[in-house]
Amino acid sequence: MAEVLFILVTVYVVYVVHSIVTCKQSNKTEEVTTKAQASVAEIAVKKEPKQTVAEKKKVVEKKTLVEKKPVAKSKVKTKTKLPAGSLRNPETGEVAKIASQYRMTKRWIKDALVTEGLLQKVYKTNEIDDAAKVKIDKALVKLAKMDKYQ
Repeated sequence: MAEVLFILVTVYVVYVVHSIVTCKQSNKTEEVTTKAQASVAEIAVKKEPKQTVAEKKKVVEKKTLVEKKPVAKSKVKTKTKLPAGSLRNPETGEVAKIASQYRMTKRWIKDALVTEGLLQKVYKTNEIDDAAKVKIDKALVKLAKMDKYQ
């Protein structure tokens, strides 16, 4: 028993040492990349030609004279044709397939059946019987035909 415990402790120590070494190596590579980026930025600043105060004012004036016109966004929604047996959530835009079994149907579809008045409640798995299956299937067909969910 002591030998097993010794082996486990040894493996754990090796793991800890390995993780520390790799962590230090990754930190060093991050430091090297940040230093390289900083030196590139410094070189770019040094190579930039020195402008006089008058030239800087002209550049600022040119920038202020240019006015940006707001881009008009079209409010027309483009409707794409959904694949058969799919519904679109009007709130989020998520497209989901209607599952073959009610219990596999997404929650928002079940809630939509209730809010549209096609079902009285969201059925639990143990409440579904043959009569409920028929009601649910008819309700899903009606929901799929509604323009709101297309």
